[in-house]
Amino acid sequence: WELFPGYCSCARDVAAAFPSMARIIGTRLNERPELRQSILQGLNLLILSQQSLKANVLPPGANTLPLTGEAKAALDTIAQFAKNFLPLLFSVHQVEPPHKRRALQETIASFASISPAALLAEFSRSVLKKVLLEGTKEAGSPSPVAAQCALLELLIALVPSLEQEILGLLWRAVRPNLMHTEEPLQKKAYKTLAAIAVHHQSFVQERLLELRTGIDEAMDACHTASKRKRLVCMQAVLGQLTRSQLEMLLPSVIGEVVLATREPSVKTRAAAFDLLLHLAELAQRTAIGDEDKVQALKSMLMVVTAGLAGKTPHMVAASLHALARLLFQYRSRPALIPYSVQLFETVLTLLQHRAQEVVRAVIVFVKVLLSSLPVEALEPLLVKLVPPMLAWCNNKHSHLKTQVRYLMERMVKRFGFEAMQQATPEAHHRLLTHMRKAKERARRHVEARLAAKSHANGGGHGKGVELHAEYEALIEEEQGSDADCAQGADMEWADTAG
Repeated sequence: WELFPGYCSCARDVAAAFPSMARIIGTRLNERPELRQSILQGLNLLILSQQSLKANVLPPGANTLPLTGEAKAALDTIAQFAKNFLPLLFSVHQVEPPHKRRALQETIASFASISPAALLAEFSRSVLKKVLLEGTKEAGSPSPVAAQCALLELLIALVPSLEQEILGLLWRAVRPNLMHTEEPLQKKAYKTLAAIAVHHQSFVQERLLELRTGIDEAMDACHTASKRKRLVCMQAVLGQLTRSQLEMLLPSVIGEVVLATREPSVKTRAAAFDLLLHLAELAQRTAIGDEDKVQALKSMLMVVTAGLAGKTPHMVAASLHALARLLFQYRSRPALIPYSVQLFETVLTLLQHRAQEVVRAVIVFVKVLLSSLPVEALEPLLVKLVPPMLAWCNNKHSHLKTQVRYLMERMVKRFGFEAMQQATPEAHHRLLTHMRKAKERARRHVEARLAAKSHANGGGHGKGVELHAEYEALIEEEQGSDADCAQGADMEWADTAG
């Protein structure tokens, strides 16, 4: 049975051999749990491999190559046994532990793709009834939530092959779960809606108002653990909209997406950034020419920039993080440089904000744009950046002091000591002196180590050593600079910040 998937991946006699093997496969699948993974993998490969066999000639008026005669006969033969395998797979799915269900769901989806529509509708209605019955059970019943989640996983596997009528019933069944008090059911409801949106664009466009209302109503009831699934669901729905529909929804959606970029969960933040970048791509999708794309991107940035006028520090900080991510993503667009510089100058005024959360976000924004914008565009703004930033360097804000020191080191490397000395207040010149001395010490340290290595090797370098000498010197310089700063910077920094 471990060889079964290999035979299925390149079978050429499916139409003749499968009818005699179907009963044996079903019996082993039901009675031998240790063989299930191999059998499921084989059945899945059997269907997928036959679906990949295409004819060499494109018929007139067709957009895709048709199946070969042999593949069509094989799939028709397997589809005749769908009425036997689907109930068996459903039963096995419900008794298997969650971590072993992925192979079952993939096999169910493969069988559903070749099953008759009437059969699939009958099975879907049956599963939907069980979902609703489990929802009416009392809390004392044995794990009704787990049973509902397992049934919803079955329906998610069937979604790509369902018709519009069944999709409507499924949406009505899962809509209340978007506001359910149980977090697992919320997750499955969002996952179900995301699957519908990905595979059925027409359903989303026809019921956009209903879907939008359901998602908006569920926002306040969304559990923290369900926010990532909610963002993924929103991305799937928004990705199927026309340009006019997207422009209508964007102002109401962007606020939630921006706030999600400050969630504690790393995965939720990643989902928020994914959706943010996806919205930017959608805004440019229907634009014609580079100028229209840049204008569409600027419109998107202006919508996010509106959050800088938010009433809470949390909203302002989240908007800064969102803007930094967008500008970093499109840093290679020269047409955005003037807008980015103007926005950079505007953000510098927030260094005088009272909330440390906002100031930390400004420092992150500055750090990103220092690496994204050209030197000649940023150098005139150093006078507006350095003094208010150094104002936060005192013993009351030690965490900000470390971040500012790091930024000062980067700016010295990028703009040079002379430019930084002109922009730095006189009270902080000792910091620049310390940084210059630390760099000199690191350079002498590297030279001494290279000289020692050269002497130990008999006064010469091999060809391979010479090839990488410059790179090694750069790495050692960085390490030496970090070590010197760690040893001596705190004392002199305290003096300059005093």
